[in-house]
Amino acid sequence: MIKYVMPKKLVVEEEKEEGDFYYGRFTLGPLEKGYSTTIGNSLRRVLLSSIMSLAITKVKIPDKFHEYDTIDGVKEDILEIIMNIKKIQLRKEVKLESDVELVINKDGPGDVTAGDIECPTGVVVTNPDQHIATLNDEAHLEMYMYAEMGKGYVPVAEFEKSDDIQMIPIDGIFSPVMRVNFRDEDVRVGKKTDYDKLILEMWTKKNITPRESLRAAANILIGHFTKIQEHLPDLKTVEMIFESPETKKEEEETIQPVEETTTEESLPEKTNDEEKVEETPEPQPVEENKDEPEEAVEEEDIAEKSIESLELSVRSLNCLKRDKINTIGDLLKRPVQELLKIRNFGKKSLVEVEEKLKEKFDIDLEE
Repeated sequence: MIKYVMPKKLVVEEEKEEGDFYYGRFTLGPLEKGYSTTIGNSLRRVLLSSIMSLAITKVKIPDKFHEYDTIDGVKEDILEIIMNIKKIQLRKEVKLESDVELVINKDGPGDVTAGDIECPTGVVVTNPDQHIATLNDEAHLEMYMYAEMGKGYVPVAEFEKSDDIQMIPIDGIFSPVMRVNFRDEDVRVGKKTDYDKLILEMWTKKNITPRESLRAAANILIGHFTKIQEHLPDLKTVEMIFESPETKKEEEETIQPVEETTTEESLPEKTNDEEKVEETPEPQPVEENKDEPEEAVEEEDIAEKSIESLELSVRSLNCLKRDKINTIGDLLKRPVQELLKIRNFGKKSLVEVEEKLKEKFDIDLEE
């Protein structure tokens, strides 16, 4: 009987951070001959063109009307500043109903980086070290940036013109996926060696992980295929049988006849350590921690939560993130006196942090 070979599961082979980007490598198999190209090419095109993200599309500098002007006390001209702004990576953690306003208000001397941006709650700069401008002793930089959701690359000409003559539009570089590669390898299923295994590699900005982008691309393709399926009749004359076979090594082939595969001698071949590793589902490591106390697990989860989960004011949140406090765990490691030494973080901000910690997690700061 002819059957369609289906992959057992998607395997995440590697995930790591490379500078300002994330890298991920995934494998999918076994697949029918040629399906790795079909699936890989479809995913690649969607990943590069259709994943939505947040990007800055407008800049406003008081009393400046075009990008060819300069700012007193600032080394870079406005055109250079805009080129640096295009490299800023933004991640949204809440649903946005409209454009987002981002503010920079800084006195010199020193460098202005993406970490100096005041963001509203629910929006995070994921590359705070990105350079924007250089200020001298007497310089003051006041700048307003506006970000919106979009996909792909949108040139300035496609945006609606603003009534504000000080608003400078910039190209929208929305796509969070920078690069995608895919290739196929032969894989053995039973006695046949001409099945495919898809190997997919991708590099993304830090505002999305490779897993998230791959899931989004799959959802887009599924949505389109579902619409095709919904408007076609049910299959009556065509029989389709799918199976997800196990791939085996050549030396394991034809050792036992089919009728003897349930004997005690054959059981070790089916349950050897190597096959167990392949068949273990991804959530398995979580089950191994069942004996740990629930309180310890809960404390560990809280410590890993983003500092944005406290829903602090923009001023307090930016002060903490500027001092590299990005999680609740980072915050709890700092005593009160050390927190008060953070620039622009006063007693009012401290009271706000203490109230939010108590309200959301029933935690007190150390004196």
